[in-house]
Order: sequence, then C-alpha cells, then structure tokens
Amino acid sequence: MALEKLQKMCSMQEKCPADIILLLRRWGVGEEHHDDIISRLKSDKFIDESRYAAAFVRDKVKFDHWGFLKIIYFLKQKGIPRNVVDEACKSIDRNDYAIMIKKELDKKKKTLTGKRREVAAKLARYGSSRGYEMEIMHPFLGEMSPEE
Repeated sequence: MALEKLQKMCSMQEKCPADIILLLRRWGVGEEHHDDIISRLKSDKFIDESRYAAAFVRDKVKFDHWGFLKIIYFLKQKGIPRNVVDEACKSIDRNDYAIMIKKELDKKKKTLTGKRREVAAKLARYGSSRGYEMEIMHPFLGEMSPEE
C-alpha cells in the first residue's frame, strides 16, 4: 500500500530517498521495509537523484532566487551526492545566474540606508544569506556610487 501511494506521489512530484524515508516513518512503515521500497522506486524510475537535483536547482534559482551555496547545502542535507549536485548546478546558465544575483541585490539595495560601505556590507550579508558566492557579488557591490 505504501509503495503504491509513493508511486502515485512520485509521478506527480520529484522526491529524493530522504523525502521517502520521512514519509515512510510518518506513516509508521517499519524500517526493515524502507530499503526495499526505495530500491523498487529507483528501479521503476519513480525516484532519481540526478533528476531530483536538477529540478531542485532549476526551481530554487528561477523561483526562489537562491544561490548555489544555499542550494548545495540543502541538497547535502537531503543526502544527494556532491557530484550529482555539481552536475545539476552546471545546467544553470552562468550569465543568467549572475544577472539574477544583480537584480536581487539591486532590489535589496533600494530598501537600505546608510553610507556606501554600510550598504555594501548589508548587501554582502544579504547575498550570503541567499547563498550567493562572494566572487559573483563583489563586482556588483563595487558598482555603487561613492556617496550612496
């Protein structure tokens, strides 16, 4: 019964093995069945870590405007291997990614007050909390006019 319910669920939304284990525990399915259920879902292509990571990266960048550092952290917490995460991150166009970061920093900058250095520091902290890499943010932080 749990397998059929998970198959239906996975056919509608990407899941990773960690998500499946949480659901199985919540439903009270014995731990001795977890590996068998996950193996079956993998063999039947209902779950796939590469597909999950690619969808997660794509959605978090496009809709939530997360940076790669935050994405990598969250996928690591889900037990997705680093090589799978790195491959998924490669699917995002670096130019589009940098433009997204600039837009997000510009939007945040409009809400900040203070001297240039204070605003730059606030933007850097904001960007870091969003998972943006400092080497990508740095040029945008330097673009601010001296007395903003």
